[in-house]
Amino acid sequence: MNKIFKSKQIQAAFALIVLVLVSCNKIYEPVPGAVYDPGDATTTIAKKIAANSSYSIFTAALNRTGLYTVLDQPNANFTVFAPTDAAFTASGLSLTIVNAMPVADLTKALQHHIIPNEKITGAQIATTVPNVEKKSALDITTVAFVSSLPTTSIPIKMSIFPSSRATGKWLNNIPVTATDVFTGSNGVVHSVAAVVAPPTRVLLDTLSRDPDYAYFMAAVLRADSGLTSSSTSSLQYALGQPFANLTIFAPTNAAFQAVLYAQAYPLVYAQTYKAVYDAQIAGGADVATATAAATAYATANAPAATTTLVGSPTVFSNPALYGVLTAQAVKGIVVYHMMGQRYFSVNFGTTAASYPTLLNTAIPAHPGLSIAVTLSNNLGVGLSVKGVANATAAAATVTATGVDRPAVNGDLFKINQVLLPQ
Repeated sequence: MNKIFKSKQIQAAFALIVLVLVSCNKIYEPVPGAVYDPGDATTTIAKKIAANSSYSIFTAALNRTGLYTVLDQPNANFTVFAPTDAAFTASGLSLTIVNAMPVADLTKALQHHIIPNEKITGAQIATTVPNVEKKSALDITTVAFVSSLPTTSIPIKMSIFPSSRATGKWLNNIPVTATDVFTGSNGVVHSVAAVVAPPTRVLLDTLSRDPDYAYFMAAVLRADSGLTSSSTSSLQYALGQPFANLTIFAPTNAAFQAVLYAQAYPLVYAQTYKAVYDAQIAGGADVATATAAATAYATANAPAATTTLVGSPTVFSNPALYGVLTAQAVKGIVVYHMMGQRYFSVNFGTTAASYPTLLNTAIPAHPGLSIAVTLSNNLGVGLSVKGVANATAAAATVTATGVDRPAVNGDLFKINQVLLPQ
């Protein structure tokens, strides 16, 4: 039996850790009041944006949503990542389309480009990995996608992730094309290559809606055997929590079928062989005859039986394979596809390097995954991910917007291989 699913090193001790910050009651000395500064109303970033013809669509959208007035407050502070007209066009959004959008949706899209109460210059965009999380001006209400909380509304202040590396700067996975384009009395404006659309679903919701992740989700359920979806130790809970920051490499159904067939074939062959061999011996055949009959029958019938076993995501709940696909072994595989921090493709280097996964919480010395990004105009258009026991690297599926699939609580990559940790 392949040791991938038999290792006793892989532990089941994976739990979502909730940090509660509790402030103490303290007595502070009174601080002298600061003199109120009304700011310079003539040099706000709203006025500077409006005065530049390259931002005409963005200006029209600001006026339509009322956000122009917000960014025109002279005594406030904002950091704005503003799409130019060319960026709107690259995102498939003309002025006509923007003017036809529901105001509520347009407002949310623009708010996702604004960091309130901070004036972050280009030089101040952090180079740390993982990225520094910033709260945007966008507030949403969502639900934790777990069965125990089906109708519980949870207010979320949506995060955005400005980042800087040697090869460029980004907002989430979107390239920043110019920094400090405008510096006004109440903030700073940077330019982005496309509209940074706010995600609306948590990872568990996204994974559950795509039929090409059926095996991956079945593996998650198998890994959570004995746990409720609301248990903080369950993977469903982690994937469903809007406050989490995760990175998921989710193999397609075809990827799982390929590796499961390789694992299931020896098991089914052995079971078939033994059944025929025992029947021959019980019928009075000698060892040589029983061996020949069992070999011939198992060779002819194991592939068909195996195809049936792995032809559906129910493979993970099939008792015939419990000896291989134990909950602990499957959990070890699944968490090897998860990182406990949010990485966008552009945050990985163009040269393959090792990154830890959630498997490292149980096996700290594990080498993790080898990951490299392919960039085009500073957009992640390719991603290779290699597990320790994979002969070749898995490739992420590329869409019109690159390889990233952002969610409320993380980033998702669809890959064409199951990652093997050992």
